[in-house]
Amino acid sequence: MPSWNIHIAQTERLFDGDGAVARTVFDRNAFLFGNLVPDIYVGYMVPGIKRPIPYRITHFATPEPIPKPREHEFWDSYVAPAAARLGVACCVRPAGEPIPASSIDIERETMNRIHYPSRYEGAGTPPCQTSPLDDVPEGNDVSRSVFDLTLGVWAHLVADNLWNTRVNEYLDAHGGKPSEQFRIKKQGDFDCFGKTLPIVSLPRATERLLRAAEAFPQYPIDRYATVVTIGVTHEIVRENQGSLTHPPYRLLTEEFFDTVFAEVVATTDRLLEERLG
Repeated sequence: MPSWNIHIAQTERLFDGDGAVARTVFDRNAFLFGNLVPDIYVGYMVPGIKRPIPYRITHFATPEPIPKPREHEFWDSYVAPAAARLGVACCVRPAGEPIPASSIDIERETMNRIHYPSRYEGAGTPPCQTSPLDDVPEGNDVSRSVFDLTLGVWAHLVADNLWNTRVNEYLDAHGGKPSEQFRIKKQGDFDCFGKTLPIVSLPRATERLLRAAEAFPQYPIDRYATVVTIGVTHEIVRENQGSLTHPPYRLLTEEFFDTVFAEVVATTDRLLEERLG
């Protein structure tokens, strides 16, 4: 399965472009967090999950050696009804600046300005990645943030479906079959590829995000899980600045990873535009 390094990198690529996701999502912080949500309650990535939820539920997938999440079923169950209720259309978002995610680069500069102020004399306004909408009074509506978070979950399932479909096709084409040895090689290759991706984006633990996570329509995400997930993500991003080299892949290839990564980004934009256009 794609690592969080890969999911974060795909999210950054979607926001960097001018496709359907970049022009539709208003709460980018919630969308980025949503891209991690299916893995939270499985229990492996986030410590301290007391009541894990089976993978077949979190990912809409039949447990098998190379599972393929049913992203369309998730869309029909949660994304489409919310879009109809809120009147969300592709490439049309509320007026005003989108709610941003955070950046490890800006976090570092903020810390450096505090500890080494002389370095930044005359450097202008310090960086800021907050939004006036971060703090929401009790009772205020966060439904658009819930929608963007849910859309991020869907994007995660699209990615997992495509990556695993292409891995399965690669295995068939090269005469292989799922096995424990195959799983070890595949996961090692995905780990190596993920570490080549220079990523900077982090979800921010705002009141808006905490409330949106609690209101996730498939199952509530409690505040402990949200905060710890952000902590885990912070460590992944801090340590993953993009390695220029990696050990040789044992199963897959450079071309495979580059091609499927681009396909995931393009497919996510295309499906969003087709379904909400």
